[in-house]
Amino acid sequence: MIRQISFVFILLSVAGLSVFAQNKQQSITAPNGQTYKIAGADRQRGDNEIVYYTPDYYRKNPTFKNGVDIYVVNGKISAVQDRAGAVYIQNKPDPGALQIGKEGFVLSAAGDARKWILANLKTGDAVRIEEIKEVRNAAGEIVPAATLPCFAGAYYRKAVSSFDVWTGIIGIVKLGTPQTDAERIDPANNQPLDNFSVYMGGRAAEQEIDAGLTWSFTKDEQGNLSKTRNAWRPFWRNEKWANAPNEKQYTWYPGETVQMAVLVAGPGKLRLVIADASPQPKKMFQTEFDAKEFAPNVARQFKRVNAIDQFGNEGRPAQPTKARVTGAEWLQTLLLRGAGADAKQLPMDKTRFTDMRCSSEENIVVTTTDAAKGAEKIDIFGTAQK
Repeated sequence: MIRQISFVFILLSVAGLSVFAQNKQQSITAPNGQTYKIAGADRQRGDNEIVYYTPDYYRKNPTFKNGVDIYVVNGKISAVQDRAGAVYIQNKPDPGALQIGKEGFVLSAAGDARKWILANLKTGDAVRIEEIKEVRNAAGEIVPAATLPCFAGAYYRKAVSSFDVWTGIIGIVKLGTPQTDAERIDPANNQPLDNFSVYMGGRAAEQEIDAGLTWSFTKDEQGNLSKTRNAWRPFWRNEKWANAPNEKQYTWYPGETVQMAVLVAGPGKLRLVIADASPQPKKMFQTEFDAKEFAPNVARQFKRVNAIDQFGNEGRPAQPTKARVTGAEWLQTLLLRGAGADAKQLPMDKTRFTDMRCSSEENIVVTTTDAAKGAEKIDIFGTAQK
């Protein structure tokens, strides 16, 4: 299997980036001992994140109404403003950003992070901001997190690495067979509200990248578009969504086996490669695209994902559905460490990834087939199976 993977990527050596000096990561500790990672400071807050704000930045860049803000002065919470609760749960007017002084700091949270704050903190509580100590294995690799919060709005299985000096991810996957829910149809276009994807990608600083295959429409030889989605086609998403040309040579079908990779191609650049999993692939697609945060001296995380996506539902609870995608199988996955011919190919086994089964383990069926290679079968159901 490694020789098959290497065949395509001989032509695509991983570009070199400086080894990063990882930014210190911090967490907040509540009086009951519960902790939550602080995702960043003085920047826009994302889903399921707690972000730290200095008073000057917070006043000039107030947070959005879909979260909760707490003001901490001298180590104690002096105010809690649950804007999301007021607007979306109690149907009250938005109370707006906190009125704060020059001292202290603000923590703002959304999604699962908001729920954590409301469950563990209240006005008057003492809180601690502490550095998260890196844990490394015998090989010097940063160990992945034991758990990570799910992003609402879809059913998916994600295997995601630690933030480290990774330079890419490559793998071989047998493509699954999607089945939509005939009762979940968008009246605007008469198409299913559920769709499917199998992809890779990563994260650096505050940028999340998705790139791989999505279930999509195809064109026949006369250029007519299919009436329903019926094949797997390449896509990538940075600040915007993009697709490969709708051509036969860039189209794959359920049961076919493909090689897939997302590689560092240079400072601020990533490369997506998808090809038949054979020594001489007949079908192959590759593209290089902007990923500005994948820069020298920045920690990088890589992932592989199988998903049932739901149109217009990002950030909301996953909707019940009879949709499913079954028969997918990762035959092997490798993380890359280093650049060029010296890049190490390391098995993405259970010691090198966080296992995320979202929105509930009851919807995800994973069968390990070769633990040493990170090989496993993955079936995803919109209806709980356990």
